[in-house]
Amino acid sequence: MKLFPKKRVAVAKGLKIWVSNHYTPTLFGIRGHYESSYKSGQYVEISGPGTGFFIRNSSSHSYKSYCKAARGRLIPSYWDMVRGNEFDFDREIDRANRALKETKNEKKAQVLESYVNVLPLAKEAEMGERIIQGIKDLGHRRHKLTSYQSHVMSSYKSRIARLGHDVRDIQLSVPNLCSEERYNRFADVVIPFTELAASHRIWHSREAADKLDSAFVQVYFDMGIFDFIQAPLMTPLMRDSIGQRFFLYPDFMIVSRDGVDFDLYDLNEITFLFREVPYDMISSMVLTSYADNDDDSTSTSSHHHHRNYDDFGSGLLVSKDTVASNEMEKESRLRERVVGELYMPELKTRFYVRDMKALKHFVTALNEYKKL
Repeated sequence: MKLFPKKRVAVAKGLKIWVSNHYTPTLFGIRGHYESSYKSGQYVEISGPGTGFFIRNSSSHSYKSYCKAARGRLIPSYWDMVRGNEFDFDREIDRANRALKETKNEKKAQVLESYVNVLPLAKEAEMGERIIQGIKDLGHRRHKLTSYQSHVMSSYKSRIARLGHDVRDIQLSVPNLCSEERYNRFADVVIPFTELAASHRIWHSREAADKLDSAFVQVYFDMGIFDFIQAPLMTPLMRDSIGQRFFLYPDFMIVSRDGVDFDLYDLNEITFLFREVPYDMISSMVLTSYADNDDDSTSTSSHHHHRNYDDFGSGLLVSKDTVASNEMEKESRLRERVVGELYMPELKTRFYVRDMKALKHFVTALNEYKKL
C-alpha cells in the first residue's frame, strides 16, 4: 500500500531523487506528441493508458464543461492513491491476461494480445516520465541542474523515445487489419462523422429494464483511440449515458466499458437505421447536465421520465400533446422541429441528433461503406 505521495529512488549511480507515487497519464503510444497535442486536439486519457479522446474545437459550453471534468479526473488524488483507486499497471496487465485467456473471439483476442504486449513498455515509459519530472523538480529547488543530472535526464528521455519507436512494432495498426482499398474508403465514413460530432445537441435514449420509462441524456461524440490501436484516419467515438463507448473501425465496432471489459462486433453484424423524428416539448424530457462521475458517462441533475414508452411509435421525443388539432399547424411544426434518430437494434441503442442533416449524411455513408 502506498502511504506517501513521493518515494526516494536511485535513478543513477550516486543520484537519488524524490519520485511521485502517483500514476501519471502520458502520450506514450498515442500517435506522437506533436500530432496528438496540436494537429488532433488535446488528448485526454480515459479509463487507463492507450484509451482516450481528442478534444475538438467547439463553442458549446456544455462540451467545454464536459472536457474540463474529464481532465479534472486525471488530477492526482492522495486519497485515491491510498485506497488503490488510481490506475495500476500490474493490476491491468493481470486483468488483460485473464480476459485474453477467456475470450473466444479471434479479433478481440488480437486487441487484448496487443494491449498486453504494449502495457509493460507503457509502464516503463510512465515511470521514466516520473523520474524526469523528479530531476526537473531537483533543478527547481537548486536553481540549476549539474551536468551529470542533465545527462541522466537526457538518458531517460532517450530511453522513452526508443520505447516509443519499439511500440510501433507491437501495436495493432488498423491499415494492416483490412485491405488498403477498404481502409482508404473508410475516410468516407470518418469525414461525415466529424461533421456529426460537431452537432451541439446529441442525446442518448436511456431505457429502463421494463421498457416503460426512458430518459434522454445529452452525450458527446469525438475522435478517440482504444487500447493503443493505431488508426491514422482517426477513430470515431460515440458515447452513451451509461458509461459505454462505441469505437468504429473499418471492419468492426468495439463497445467498451474500459480497456479490458469490452465487446467486439463485426461491422456487418450491426444495423444502422436513420429516421426523422418530430419533437416539440423535448426540454421537459431531456437531461442536459455534463458528465462529472466515473469515466465519461453522463450524470443527471434531474430525473424526468417519459411514460408509456410503446405508445410513441412515431418518435420517442414526442408527447401526445404535440399533435395539434389543426393539420396545417401540425405540418408546419414538423417541418421546423425534427431531430434525427440513429438506432442500432442489435445493441438496443438509440441516439438523437439535432443536426439531422449531419446524422443522415453519416448513416448513409456508413451503410454505403458496408456494401463494399
